Amino acid sequence: MKNVLTDYMRTRMERKSPHTDIQHYGPVITISRQYGCPAKIIAQDLSIKLNNILFRANKKQQWRWISKEILEESARELKMNKHLVQDVVNAGERGVMDDLIWSLSKKYYPGDVKVKKTLADVIREFASQGRVIIVGRAGVSLTRDVKDSLHIRLAAPFEWRVQTVSKRYALSYHEALKKIKEIDSKRDHLHEFFLGKKLDDSIFDIVFNYQTMAEQEILASIISVMEMRNII
Repeated sequence: MKNVLTDYMRTRMERKSPHTDIQHYGPVITISRQYGCPAKIIAQDLSIKLNNILFRANKKQQWRWISKEILEESARELKMNKHLVQDVVNAGERGVMDDLIWSLSKKYYPGDVKVKKTLADVIREFASQGRVIIVGRAGVSLTRDVKDSLHIRLAAPFEWRVQTVSKRYALSYHEALKKIKEIDSKRDHLHEFFLGKKLDDSIFDIVFNYQTMAEQEILASIISVMEMRNII
């Protein structure tokens, strides 16, 4: 994580213009997921496989995957506790009065909009470095215009996800069902904030069914498409 954040700060200081065309960022991979479809293991294994390919090609800059680093850097720039940033990002849709009441209960709170815009700036800054896999945080909504990019969605039937979450976290069926609905809704709200419209699968390049595809099949498919697009 230290190297990732160091690279982020160096790139931020070296950039000559804040208006760099985002199309020239990248390459970038984003992985979005419905709750119950693990994405971090895919991101981790994908970065390893991609770096093995780069090693054989004698290329130096490596792929890395990020998720919590986005919140940590956003918190640093906002001078907020990262858990408060996460609370805002995960809060879903809040009305003006809710936002005001929440702000009055905190020692320092710049407001939902500023927190989310800072999150967006951080994600785009990471994207400008290239060879980054962004897990969640509405990454696809913020980097869709990057020319060298691939946007992935991990999905599965709702019932399968309920059973999986129930087993994984030792929850009752109804507890798992409620948790999935709440988290899916919050993630969708974050996308909608940046997109300005409801999220649908048309924004993604590939949607994988986690119930029917093995992780190695998903990884092989991603790498194959990246090769065809000359992203690697």
